[in-house]
Amino acid sequence: MRRAIVEELEHFLGAEALWQPDELQVMVEHLRAEPDVICHRLAANLAAVLRRIHAGPLPPRLVADIEGVVYPRLWKVMEAVWDELPASEVSTRATVLQRRLAPLVGESP
Repeated sequence: MRRAIVEELEHFLGAEALWQPDELQVMVEHLRAEPDVICHRLAANLAAVLRRIHAGPLPPRLVADIEGVVYPRLWKVMEAVWDELPASEVSTRATVLQRRLAPLVGESP
């Protein structure tokens, strides 16, 4: 995963764009366009959040639960790239994000 993508994700999170469907869609498409399989997995996770947003209003508790998974787990993936950890560790962290997020957005892990 390229560091430039991590910087874009950092900006995305800092702008609280997770709850802005247009911005979220742009990030999903951007990640899907990357050749890296980890980017594709992150795109799938964010796309699941987007589908849940489009399904109807989210209760405040669900919003808090999703944020409680996405923000720290995505940050862990980003840290692994910044720290130049092996690709296997970056992949493991992306998998944990997927597994924890899936039940919240109605996806199977």
